[in-house]
Amino acid sequence: MAVSSPSLSLFLLLLIASSSSADPSDDGNDEALALESVRSLLDPQQGVLTDWNLALVNPCTYSFVTCTDDNRVISLEAPSRNLSGRLSPSIGNLTNLESLMLEDNSITGTIPAEIGKLSGLKKLDLSSNHLYGEIPSSLFYLESLRYINLSYNNLSGPIPKSFAGTLYIVGNPLICGENSGQDCSSSGTASSQASLPTAMTKSHKFVVAVGSMIACIIFLLFQIS
Repeated sequence: MAVSSPSLSLFLLLLIASSSSADPSDDGNDEALALESVRSLLDPQQGVLTDWNLALVNPCTYSFVTCTDDNRVISLEAPSRNLSGRLSPSIGNLTNLESLMLEDNSITGTIPAEIGKLSGLKKLDLSSNHLYGEIPSSLFYLESLRYINLSYNNLSGPIPKSFAGTLYIVGNPLICGENSGQDCSSSGTASSQASLPTAMTKSHKFVVAVGSMIACIIFLLFQIS
């Protein structure tokens, strides 16, 4: 039986529509997928990011998320919200992100190196959390990044000298380098200073022993004479 041209056209249109809707990324849903991964680690109890629903194609309806007019996520700001999870590496897939402000929470874990992929990032505030480990060096090479606040965490390691923006890292006693007030060689110096009294004690004992020996020899010589 021959198939009419209008019927064939309608069938092809339905086939194209169904195939395109099968992959949410083709609908511009990549950012929603990234945010879902972020939510699953950052708010595992689902007590804060309650309206982050993957069923919603447009993540611009989510709380704490700001978008451009063409529905691109440019800001994620949720300070002081009792978030207690970890930062997902998927945050690096929010390629249009300009502002990431999650200060004054209870976020733990390390800072994902994938944040260094956010070439348009301008502001980053993760202060007053429980983050640990070294700061990814890639952050300091983001040309658009002008403000970093990582104060009052448990971060460690050296700070590169290449960052030209504003950097706050107070309250991280294990961080060293420029702007930290802690010399990276201080631990080695402290170790040397700690071993100094021991070395001096050994040297002092040696001098006393030699002096006593000489005194005994002189005494014996006087007795013989």
